[in-house]
Order: sequence, then C-alpha cells, then structure tokens
Amino acid sequence: MGFECGKRGVLWIAPKSAKKVEFDSVFGKNLARTFQEMGPTFIKLGQVLATRPDIVGEGVAKELEVLYSGVRTISLKEVKKILVRELGKKKVNGEILSIEETPLGSASIGQCHRATLKDGSSVVIKIQKPGVSDLIRLDLKLLEWFVKPAAAAFPKLGLNEMYQDFKESTFREIDYRQEAKNIDQFKKNFRRVLTGSNVVFPKYYPKLSTSKVIVLEPMRGKPISDLEKGTRSAKQAAFKGLSAVLEQIFEHGFFHADPHSANVFFVEEEGRMGFIDMGLVGQLEEKDKRLFLKVLMSIIKRDRKLVAQSLFQLGTPGKATKYDKFEKEIEALLEQVKSEGLENVKLDQMVTKLMAIARRNQIYIPNRYVMMIRSCLIIEGVAKSLDPDVSVLKVAVPVVAKGLLKSYNPLKKLM
Repeated sequence: MGFECGKRGVLWIAPKSAKKVEFDSVFGKNLARTFQEMGPTFIKLGQVLATRPDIVGEGVAKELEVLYSGVRTISLKEVKKILVRELGKKKVNGEILSIEETPLGSASIGQCHRATLKDGSSVVIKIQKPGVSDLIRLDLKLLEWFVKPAAAAFPKLGLNEMYQDFKESTFREIDYRQEAKNIDQFKKNFRRVLTGSNVVFPKYYPKLSTSKVIVLEPMRGKPISDLEKGTRSAKQAAFKGLSAVLEQIFEHGFFHADPHSANVFFVEEEGRMGFIDMGLVGQLEEKDKRLFLKVLMSIIKRDRKLVAQSLFQLGTPGKATKYDKFEKEIEALLEQVKSEGLENVKLDQMVTKLMAIARRNQIYIPNRYVMMIRSCLIIEGVAKSLDPDVSVLKVAVPVVAKGLLKSYNPLKKLM
C-alpha cells in the first residue's frame, strides 16, 4: 500500500521506489491463526484465499490450507440440544436411538456424528454449530463496510465482485435445505441417458432435516484417501473420480466444488464413485460451459491467440484493460509451456499464472469460473495422489469433446 511501519512510526514510501515484497509463510501462519480466532466467516474467507495463490502468493495459500481442518468441536450435549431445538424432543426421542460422542468431522459451520435410528438404520447427522448463522450475517456486514473503501482504493483486485460471490456462496452453505436440493439435482443429472460416469450420492431423511440439521445415510465404500497409491483400485478410482467431476462441470454444468479426498468414495465391488458433503456446489449456464470449453480446447490445441481471446471473453475487462498487453502476457506464458512440454506442465501452476495475468490486466474472472477451476485442481491433486501418471488433460479431452457436442446438439435435453 506504500506504507512502512517501524520504530519511527508510520512512513509513506513512494510506490515506484519501494521494492515489492511477497507475503511469506510466517505471514500466512499468522493470518490463518487470526482467521481461526475470528470465527466461521473468516475461516471460510481464508479457505477461499487458500485457493487463490494468484492473489496472496503460494506461501500464504499453502499456510491457509490448515483452515480446512483443525476447527474446534462442540460437545455431544450441545449437539443434542440443537437436535431438540430443530426437530422437537418427541421426534428426537422417537426416531434417534443413539449418537456417537466422537464426531466424524468438524468444520467452520457444521459438525458430523454417526448415529443409529430406532429402526436400526445407520446414519450420519450433520448439525450447524450454535450461533453460526447469526455470526456469519454480522461478519458479512462488517466485511462489506471494509470492502467498499478498499475496492475504491485498489480497483485492480475486483474486491466488490469477490465479496458478492463470497457472500452468496456462504449464505447457501448455512442452509442445509440447499444441500438436500443439491443431492436431488446430482441424482437427477446422473440418471440421464448416456451419462459417462457411474456415481452414487447419499440418501437424506427429509423428516429429520431442517435448515440447520440434515440426516444422511453413510456412504458405501471407502474414502479414496484410504486407498493405497499405485494399486489397481487406486488407479481406477483416480480415473473415475476425474471423469465424474469433469462430467459434472462440462456436461451437467452443476458440480461438486470441494471434491477433496475425504469427500470422494470408491465402491470397489461396483466400480462406482460416491460423493458426500454437497453443501458447496458450482453452477454454469450453457454459455458459461461453451466459453470455458473454448478456453480448455485452445490450451489443448496450444493456440496462443485463441487462449488469449477466449480467456478475455470469459472475464469482465476493466476501464484500464489493454487487450494487446494482455495477449502478449498470455503468449509469453504459452511459449514457456511449449518449451517445457505439455506433459511436464503442472496444471495448478499454469492456472495460477493465467489468473494472475487476468488480475494484473484488471480482467475480473467471475466466481463460478474460479470455483470450477478450483474443483478441477482439487480433483487433479487427489487423482495424482492415487496415480501419479494420470493426466487431467488427457481425461478431459473426450469429456470436453462430448460436452461441446451436447452444447450444440438440438437433442441435448434427451441426453
């Protein structure tokens, strides 16, 4: 910002004479700790920034990943109080036989426990932590108060648009009825004729679900994080997991936005993939899919001019955006990719560089595309951990081709 804080107080330093210093991992650790202390809204904000190394740098993004785990848990006594408040004492006593004390997992917004119903069914109960909803609404108002002047001071960052996207996605996550709707939509999408993937999603119990509680059946199979790297099962799961997420994005336009290894299961005896935790999803319109398919195909074809053109169309240029400068930066990046060889390119690093080029040139990339890119990068990392030889670009080619055909196919509604 052009300020230096030291023993002599706060000094103004001319930006042109000051050497730019990247945020380091120590700053990242302190920022992560601060977000944890500030509560669920800021933990969610930190999780978003962990996926944007083009904004905060690789070191900080890596440190912020701690916010995906290590969140405080609430006691079983508190869990039962929430259930009684949401479902009523009669329904809780009449339907739920027992709840395991140790949670399966705890996140910034909710917590999950294994439980058994009176009819003997094993279930997973997901509850929203007390006070979270009200606290998030208050925090978002405080954030908005900060964002408006910051956006005016630093127009290149696109803070207003980022804040609105963050606000909308956070509100969707604090209503578990939306997760139930998402499960229904995923099931409907994968029941279509000619779907390329065999995917399962958990059943939920409508009578035992509210905006702050959702009761689900346990997912069959095992989390793919439990598979042994390099085995036949691991390689099969890597390919099928990648294919399923890419199909969600490029064919359905409705995708799981957080497909990390604990949220993806492999039912080996059936050769099927299973997904859980559908609170955070991304959605694309037909126009969005066609635009991004164009970007991906241009990268695969190594068409430098087309990459610049299609990426430019994907975003919203600012008043100071100069297309010629933007195009030259894209061409320089792709020239580097060409010299290294496409097979040696790390997709996450390439995407980070593309996003940084767009941001430097004041081209705002909408959050739905950022979520899609994030989803691709997460599932690629998961797949590589199972099978280092798997290539997201190679798996993507047939899915992208099929998606392009469906985008322009007059009979696509039947498919």
